[in-house]
Order: sequence, then structure tokens, then C-alpha cells
Amino acid sequence: MTTLFGARRAAWIAALVSTAVLAQYEHEATEQQIAEELAFGASVVELDEQNFEHLTQAATGATSGDWLVLFCKESVPRCAKVATNWEKVAKTLASSREAKGLPRINVATVDTGTSSWLRKRFSIQSVPVVHLFKGGVMYSFQGSGFSVDRLVQFAESDFERSSRMLVPPEPHVATPHDQTFLITIGTIAAGAVVLWLVDQGLLSYYVWQKRKARAAAKAEKAKAASAPAVAAPAQ
Repeated sequence: MTTLFGARRAAWIAALVSTAVLAQYEHEATEQQIAEELAFGASVVELDEQNFEHLTQAATGATSGDWLVLFCKESVPRCAKVATNWEKVAKTLASSREAKGLPRINVATVDTGTSSWLRKRFSIQSVPVVHLFKGGVMYSFQGSGFSVDRLVQFAESDFERSSRMLVPPEPHVATPHDQTFLITIGTIAAGAVVLWLVDQGLLSYYVWQKRKARAAAKAEKAKAASAPAVAAPAQ
């Protein structure tokens, strides 16, 4: 019984450890994917409510660099026209920064149709809208001419003459990392509860078996004591 009890406990502990290791592996894989995605300065990054702050670090102005972000909606005709130039903006901006020996400016898009929290956070009433996030400050592109040259010039220098404001704080939106963490903690907690229940069940069964054995031994002893003595054979 003790061996069975220990084996079950070891199996549950192994399962919990495996879950934690898997969660850590997924976290590292996500970080690697982000690093690879940002390594391509000429590519357009797709942002949404789940990854916006994690990738841009817009509110803190931290280490991921400046971000030129197009807020658009696929169903809006003007957005389609700007979107066709956006890849060219990314490539032109990457080439310009590299030629000048300057840090890259990340270029990204946000679909406001599926990212309502971001639309509310940045008070976007109509699209397309272009913002440059730089050092914790949000600079707004002004004007209706979304040409490649104007957008590149805005990202590199003209932003200084545009309207600006501190980046609004991030609303609480669960990121994939948050979800993975919560799932891991929940799994470990559930596993601990199940392990405790199994322990209690095995312990109760073990105690019941001992009581049953004692009762059987006691009954056997009482039966033997109440049985008539067998007379010894005559000599």
C-alpha cells in the first residue's frame, strides 16, 4: 500500500513538473519568435491587443525602438490605398536608416476592426491614422497625403512639428504570456488538489483495510475463545 501511495504521488509530481517545463518552453519559443520578427527591419509587423504593448513598449519608451504604426480597417476604402504603400514605407525607411547609420524604426499595422481596446486607448475616431511612438510620446501624422515620401519624412524628422501627447497607459488586456502563466498556475493548483484528494483517498482506504484486518483478527480470536474445549484422549 505504501509503495502504491508513493508511486501515485511521484506520477502526479512528474506531471506537474512536465507542465511547468512545457509552459517555460512555450514562453521561450514566443520570445524567440518576437526576436526573429523584429530582426527584419524592412518587414511590417502586425499588432493587436495581445501583443501591442509587449512588442512596442510604447507607454514606457523602453528598448524595442521607435514604432510607426498605421491604424486601419480593411473595409474602409482609404485604408486599402494606404495599406498598399505600407510595405514600401517599411522598406524605404529601413534603407534610409541603414544608409545613415541610424537605429531602425519599426513599421507596423493595427486592424481597428478587431482591436477595439486599442482604438479606444488612442481615441481613434476614423481611419486611416498614423502615429509614431517614440520615447513614451505619441506623434500624430497630419494631412491627407499618405505618400511614401511624406510618411518616411514624418517618421525621420517631420514628427517634431506634429501634435504630440504622452502615450496613454495600457488597459489591462491579457497577453499570451499572461494566459500561459495563468494556465500553468491553474494546472499546478488543480494538480495539487487532485494529488491531495488521491492521498486522502489512499490513506482512508489504507486505514479501512487495517481496521478490517483488526476486526477480522478480533472476531477470529473471539470465535476461538468461545469454542468448546476438545477433551484430551484417555490414556
